[in-house]
Amino acid sequence: MALRNLAISGLVFVAGVGTLAACGYDSQKAALNATPGYGLYYNDAGQTASLAYGQPNSDNVALMLECAKGSGRVQVSDAARTGPVPQIVLASSGMKSTLAARMEASEGPPVLVADAGTTSPALAAFRRTGRIDVAYGDVRYGVSADRAEQGRVAKFFAACERA
Repeated sequence: MALRNLAISGLVFVAGVGTLAACGYDSQKAALNATPGYGLYYNDAGQTASLAYGQPNSDNVALMLECAKGSGRVQVSDAARTGPVPQIVLASSGMKSTLAARMEASEGPPVLVADAGTTSPALAAFRRTGRIDVAYGDVRYGVSADRAEQGRVAKFFAACERA
C-alpha cells in the first residue's frame, strides 16, 4: 500500500522519538499532552495528509496519523517503545477502537503501525472532541487538542474523506 511508504518516509519524524523516552517518559502513565512544546501539527503533502503529535520541526513525534486524501482510511503509527504487540487501542470520549498492529522497519526505531477507517469509533470521537488516548503494550498516553489544534484535527479528517 502506498501509505506504507508514506509511513516510513513520514516517520523520519519519529527517528528521534527515542529521545522522548530519555526525557522522563513514564510508559505506565504518560502525559505527553502535558509535555511543553508538544502539539498537533497538520501537513498537506499533495495527495496525502498527516497529523503528527510532537515537537514542531523536529523528529520528536509520538502519534502519527496519515491518509491518502479521499480514502476514508487512516494509518496510525508510533515509534515502538515496547516489543512487538498485537494491537493499538485508541479511546476517545467513551469510544474505543482496537486496531491490529504490525511492526515496520524505519530509518530510526521500529514503528508500530495500524490501519483504521475515519469513522472508527475512537477516531470519530477524536475528530469531534480533539482528545484521544493511545495504548499498546505498557505504553499509555493522551493527546488533547487546544482550540487551534482542533482546527488542524478537523482539517486532517476532512482531507482524508475528500480528495
